[in-house]
Amino acid sequence: MRKIKTHLNRTVKRCIENTFYMQIAASYKKISDINLLKSMKLNEVVKLSSEKIRVQEELDIIESADSNKLLHNRTPLIQRINELDHDIDEIEQLLANLEVEKQNIQYEILLLSNVKP
Repeated sequence: MRKIKTHLNRTVKRCIENTFYMQIAASYKKISDINLLKSMKLNEVVKLSSEKIRVQEELDIIESADSNKLLHNRTPLIQRINELDHDIDEIEQLLANLEVEKQNIQYEILLLSNVKP
């Protein structure tokens, strides 16, 4: 009876350890996915920023022109700059949220790693 009980205890202990390892592995996968998403979003911010610079240069050219005929062309450019600013702000907020989520997952991994079954 004692032998069976010892064997069952070891089996349960291994099951619990394996469960923790699987949870830790899943958490590392989440961190990997977050890092990939962050990388994609950072590339998107760079792309939007360069487009914003290009549109701003167009706007500067129009504003520096002596002719008043071109001034009506300013409105779409200003709207586009505002849209780009809004998109960049949204992505930066998403990146901040992803960083918080990543830190929470890292804390979860730390807690799971310190648990002794």
